[in-house]
Amino acid sequence: MLKRFASLQPLQLPLCLSDPDTLDPPVAADRTTPRLGLGLWLWAMMTAVISIIAVIQPHRCISWIYRQAAEAWATASPLYAPGLHGFLYFPTGTLVYGPFALLPQPLDSHAWRLFLSASLVLAVRRYANMLAPGAGAAVAGMILALAIPAAVIDLLRGQMTLLMAAILLVAAADGNHRRAGFWLALAVFVKPLALVPAMLIIVALPAAGPSFAAGLLIGVAAGMLHPHPDYAMAQWVAMIDKLRFAAAPDSGTWFDIGALLKRLGLIGPTEPLFGLRLVAALSTLILALLAARRFDTRTAVVCCLHLGCCYLLLWNPRVEEGSYVMLALLVGSQAAVAIRIPGHERQALLAMCLCLAVGTHMYGDWIYRPTASWIKQAAALIHLTALSWSILAGGLFRRSLQNIHSPSIQN
Repeated sequence: MLKRFASLQPLQLPLCLSDPDTLDPPVAADRTTPRLGLGLWLWAMMTAVISIIAVIQPHRCISWIYRQAAEAWATASPLYAPGLHGFLYFPTGTLVYGPFALLPQPLDSHAWRLFLSASLVLAVRRYANMLAPGAGAAVAGMILALAIPAAVIDLLRGQMTLLMAAILLVAAADGNHRRAGFWLALAVFVKPLALVPAMLIIVALPAAGPSFAAGLLIGVAAGMLHPHPDYAMAQWVAMIDKLRFAAAPDSGTWFDIGALLKRLGLIGPTEPLFGLRLVAALSTLILALLAARRFDTRTAVVCCLHLGCCYLLLWNPRVEEGSYVMLALLVGSQAAVAIRIPGHERQALLAMCLCLAVGTHMYGDWIYRPTASWIKQAAALIHLTALSWSILAGGLFRRSLQNIHSPSIQN
């Protein structure tokens, strides 16, 4: 399916347009008119509604966890409490929320939510410019509109996932390889789960590797800049134990493949699925290597970003319902690109349906309750299957496009 999403020139795979001038003139004139305003207006309305709900139901936001951690860091108190839940980030994660912790409650949580919303808008705009030069505004507007149903949960809760997703989009869109590596390192320190898509992107962007490693070292050093170095070191050690313990599956409501298999009674409630996760990890790595070998750098980076996010959603044993906003953003970009290629309306419609499928919690219990346990995983599997087929079949049509010039990317 992704092969059909391919741009006409110069890219070989989906998700990207080279220039609106390559489309038929009547179609280009109609389909590339900037429509960022509509998508941005809908996103702003959603943010405003969520902000009102947060005032009425302040318990829905989890930013108090980030505030508590920032205050603990400032007072040299333990960051990590026993148990599966709590602060599940690197000690440097306290620095992210630090400026907001200076605000009085509950003003800090409202400001944090607006920051997350604005960050994602800016990241989508930049990502859209990379996907469709000359039509970035229209693409960004459509991505934002399609992501709204999936985004409401994490925006209401103030989840760090939104900031992680925004930084990953910026990293994928950054034409400067070395700077992209620093962006990827920042994403990891915002949320450790970003390590998976970051490493896969580096497979397609090896020049970002040194700056990524340097960024990690800088982040660790920043995490040691504390008036009590012994305390800082102890928190890094405690973080390792906390993340290892929290990674074990429990009886909570999760939305990965393992949770689906447990609900179906196919595996036991405490089955770790280590073997399947290992196979999935190796398969994902192989697909990333193939994408890096068969496609131009820009297309390979986008493919690896998709692969990394799909792996997190399907195989992270603690994936939450709101995390599927990552899938909505990426599949929404497919829809926004496909609809601008004549003859690809069906592919665009399928991508839109996947975006809507991961937001069923917005449409009422009549559809949410019967589908809650499986529809998000199914959407991710459909997308991953299509992506995998496109990568595996990429060599079949690469030769026919090998003489097409592709835009240079600054090293």
